[in-house]
Amino acid sequence: MKTSLKKELLKARANGYAVPAFNFDNLEMAKGIIEAAEETRSPVILMVTESAAKYMGLDYVFALGKVFVQSSHIPVVLHWDHGFDIELIKKACENEFTSVMLDASKSSFEDNVKMTQEVVGYAKKFGVEVESEIGHVGGKEDDRESNENGFTDLNEAVEFNHLTKIDALAIAVGTAHGIYSGKIELQFDLIEKINKSIDTPLVLHGSSGVPLKDLQKAIKSGICKINIGTDLKQANAFALKKWLIENNNGYDARKFGRAAIEAVKLEAIKKIIAFGSDGKA
Repeated sequence: MKTSLKKELLKARANGYAVPAFNFDNLEMAKGIIEAAEETRSPVILMVTESAAKYMGLDYVFALGKVFVQSSHIPVVLHWDHGFDIELIKKACENEFTSVMLDASKSSFEDNVKMTQEVVGYAKKFGVEVESEIGHVGGKEDDRESNENGFTDLNEAVEFNHLTKIDALAIAVGTAHGIYSGKIELQFDLIEKINKSIDTPLVLHGSSGVPLKDLQKAIKSGICKINIGTDLKQANAFALKKWLIENNNGYDARKFGRAAIEAVKLEAIKKIIAFGSDGKA
């Protein structure tokens, strides 16, 4: 069933949990995510990135997204994740996405504000909510890779939030996209300070590979949306490899596809329970 991004995030913040936001790259991953949310009675944010949408085909993604939202028995937010191309973000708005994210975090503060204001102005015409990022979360996101990383400035976060009137704010507090190679040190004090300074719900990107206890502490500090992509990609890929090795002469896509769905579902359930969103649908 369709729901509002901000409504779900404010509810999560008020009740001390985070809404899981999962990326999908194909049908099997999407099915695994939705099955996990329905089994645990958790609200869920079903996300697609630009490159994943291009891979599957925009029209297929738009149609698939609508079906998942309409047929699911739990609250589903259909979210366009890490939008770099404003024209594609606008297409998502026009095709019944619940919310969209602009990622102009590598731009100057002024340009980030200007582009975010443009997206907010357009999205509101369609009743679509907007997430944007202040402070750059580095690593490998979609088809882009960045070695830059830095923490969100508290004063910039407050001003950015005021100027853009966004519905969710992604902040840089020590995570990175993709697979981690170094030590993870989340800035919990910074999360708390930003959370106390603005009313807009806070989002944590680059959360795959972060210890669950750290994510739970981030939730207590004020995070109420947590993005997970790489962990599900790995679950999907490893399940396929395992099935093909164990079934040397196997070729039925329905069977190895089901193995991938189950693996994604199990990984998603693990995150849902850790984030405390189970039973909140």
